Amino acid sequence: MKSVIKLILKASLVGTLSLSLSVQSVYASPSPISVPIEVSDSNDDVNAKKVFAIVSKDEQVVTLNQIGEYSKTIYNLIKTNNWTEAKHHLSLLKAVSDSLKTQKGRTDVNLAKLDSSITVLQSTVAAKNHQAMCDANQVSAIAAQLAMQLEPKMPLEVAMLDYYGRELEIWAADENTAKLKNVAGKIRETWEALRPAIQSHGGSPQLQKFDDTLVALVETASSPTEYSLLAAPVQGEVNNLRKVFQQ
Repeated sequence: MKSVIKLILKASLVGTLSLSLSVQSVYASPSPISVPIEVSDSNDDVNAKKVFAIVSKDEQVVTLNQIGEYSKTIYNLIKTNNWTEAKHHLSLLKAVSDSLKTQKGRTDVNLAKLDSSITVLQSTVAAKNHQAMCDANQVSAIAAQLAMQLEPKMPLEVAMLDYYGRELEIWAADENTAKLKNVAGKIRETWEALRPAIQSHGGSPQLQKFDDTLVALVETASSPTEYSLLAAPVQGEVNNLRKVFQQ
């Protein structure tokens, strides 16, 4: 119990962390390179013919952002047992995801991975199984990875730190210390990969907050309660990391 109290006191040093988990755009817009997409145009008097619409990389990233944000919203709704709204947002997510199937420039294996994860999420949400939190978080990670292929200015590591913050919540609730230690290692690994980009963008305050405070505390946590206390601050500080690349 003393270690928990000590952790709370240490966590108070975070001070200015934003704990808001409101929906924000994860990626900055890349250069508008257009990609052709085949669509059909037909009427009763003529045979269907193929034409080309233009969907820019910007628009594709926006679509992937929507998938990522819907999945995070679903995650939070499940956390509060709001299954009705979770199902509603899942239907919106599925509709947006289906639109990706007509877009060029993406390998079938990646789309198949996304489709498969959404199918699993539909199943666990329908069953009102809290495993759906894990599944929704997985969809957010896949959407981030797909967007990275379109070369967004926002590093993939930023989205992955957000993902791992939710993983801390999930496994702390499950009291799975082994998983929590693994996630802590992933947070350190991901942070080390992101540090140079943060530094080159002038994010010294963010370096100090995330590195000297949060990552160190996650690494020294030893119980589900301690990890749980750090989950929200990690997610909140990720919002500040995003701002470094949006300036």
